[in-house]
Amino acid sequence: MRSPITRRNCTAVLGLFMIAPVLAKTPDGKLAAKGLHRESQHSSVSLDGDQFDPQRLLSHVALLAHDELGGRGTGSHGIDLAAGYIAGQFAAAGVLPGGPDDTYFQNYDVVFGGTMSDATAFSCAKIDKSFTAGEDFLPFSFSSPDAFSGEVAFVGYGVTAPDEKYDDYADFDVSGKVALMIRREPEFLSPDGGATSHATFESKMKLAKEHGAVAVLIANRDDGDDADQLRRFRPRGATYDLPAIHVTRKLANALLEEANLPTITKLQAQIEESKTSVSKTMKGVVVDGTVAYDLETKLGRNVIGLLPGDGADADKYIVIGGHYDHLGTRGGDIYNGADDNASGTAGVIELARKFAQASHRNRSILFMAYAGEEMGLLGSKHYVSDPTVPLDDIVAMINMDMIGKLKQNGDGKRLTVHGLGTGSSFKGLVEKHAADAGLTYDADDSARGPSDHASFYEGGVPALFFFTGVHEDYHQPGDDTDKVDFEGAARILGLVKNVASDLVNAEAGPVFAKVDHRAIIKFGRRGGPPRVVMGIMPDMEDSGEGGWRIARVFPESGALEAGMKSGDRIIKIEGETIGGLQDYRKVIKGKKPGDVIVVTVRRGDEQLDLSVKLSAG
Repeated sequence: MRSPITRRNCTAVLGLFMIAPVLAKTPDGKLAAKGLHRESQHSSVSLDGDQFDPQRLLSHVALLAHDELGGRGTGSHGIDLAAGYIAGQFAAAGVLPGGPDDTYFQNYDVVFGGTMSDATAFSCAKIDKSFTAGEDFLPFSFSSPDAFSGEVAFVGYGVTAPDEKYDDYADFDVSGKVALMIRREPEFLSPDGGATSHATFESKMKLAKEHGAVAVLIANRDDGDDADQLRRFRPRGATYDLPAIHVTRKLANALLEEANLPTITKLQAQIEESKTSVSKTMKGVVVDGTVAYDLETKLGRNVIGLLPGDGADADKYIVIGGHYDHLGTRGGDIYNGADDNASGTAGVIELARKFAQASHRNRSILFMAYAGEEMGLLGSKHYVSDPTVPLDDIVAMINMDMIGKLKQNGDGKRLTVHGLGTGSSFKGLVEKHAADAGLTYDADDSARGPSDHASFYEGGVPALFFFTGVHEDYHQPGDDTDKVDFEGAARILGLVKNVASDLVNAEAGPVFAKVDHRAIIKFGRRGGPPRVVMGIMPDMEDSGEGGWRIARVFPESGALEAGMKSGDRIIKIEGETIGGLQDYRKVIKGKKPGDVIVVTVRRGDEQLDLSVKLSAG
């Protein structure tokens, strides 16, 4: 059993970590510190301009990414030590506690899984068959634990797409009924082979609830590959307040047959051909079900510091944050996450020190380090749902996640700034201060990306994201301190500090704007040969029956030229069996742009060998 930092022992932990260590290793590799000293509120490090000390960043990252913290997995003892260290650094800099009860910590429960109860069941009185959990059906991980009963209504894909003049709920009442729908979306809604927001479980569940359904049954779409597997039941605590069950097409077809309706495959074809809804009430087909499970929870903790403003807008806030968790220890390997995201966490700490010494702050600043980001932005989502200050009073959010890979073969251009379109003043501020700092960057208006700024953006807060790209050590044991570009990170912090200073002291805050498209995530590299790609997007909701299913083929790509299609399942590359991203990485290692690889795909009953020309990623 782990030993969490409780309020009882918090003082002792802070006493240990309210020091700024110069780190060293003993001969046996243990973490040691020499030249320890308490940090005064007024450091000897110059505050002039945008200068940050790379050695200070190194000291933070070396501690946070040390083996003895075990990879800072959320809910682990190691991440508790990291939380204490961050809080201690805030306190040493003169940053006040910004969490509940005058502490630096905002605690919440993190669900690490669950056990399905024997009470979970599904039945239909008109069908003389016992349905088996795991064989015929399984609850979705986002299902609420409830019992339900009701007449079934087939609602197509459960989609409302007004721009395409398609609506499965048009003039159709599902109030009090159990909604049966097909997974994903009609192909005519995503002609480029990708997927739109209509295909998401979130969209389907919200629409069903809005229309009064008491439960949702989702059957696999027939993609011609005979796949009809059920998703694993892995509850994470977040539900859409409705029971939701994944059923096989065989079970769904049995229900449809009782209502004298065609099979899922035929109904799917009707929708594609007519481009209109075929929703029907399944008269007399009543089902009963129960979803029951027990959750396993551990402690999650956001670390929050506060610097009050002293100007006319002191009751308004700028948030500067980044996640401090990583993947923990897996299979005996420690995933230290030096770049992801000890680098951004170190940036938050050093920015807190800088701003604590400023002579004037018109607005207040909240410094945040989030846990649970790697599990789905859990810490930032929790903060947005339960903020310590009114969310409407947060003027802007700045997120730093993976800022330790600025250099790329010496060209200095590896930085991407996301969210530039979400705040009216963002583009001008970043452009000005980047030019002053001699930094080039790729610009992206969207804040709809896989890091904590997205939580604030979804809450209506203008949000910026500073990021130096996914690299070969991303989510690998090799993401260690010696591979971080601390000089580059210091330059990025100078840019962030100047942008944040203007946001803190400007007369008017940025006006929020929605940006619909998803952010473009850069895949950088750290020297060596260029990264190569086929030009596909893998299916992130794959049923897992073997191979690597393609959700989208990008335009003007080697995959498209080779004849690859969405729905194809990659079985082999160059004769090597492919089961996912890791297998793909191993096979293409050492390949160069322009190389041609033989990709074996399964398409329905066919197996095809396609020659795909690789391009630079």
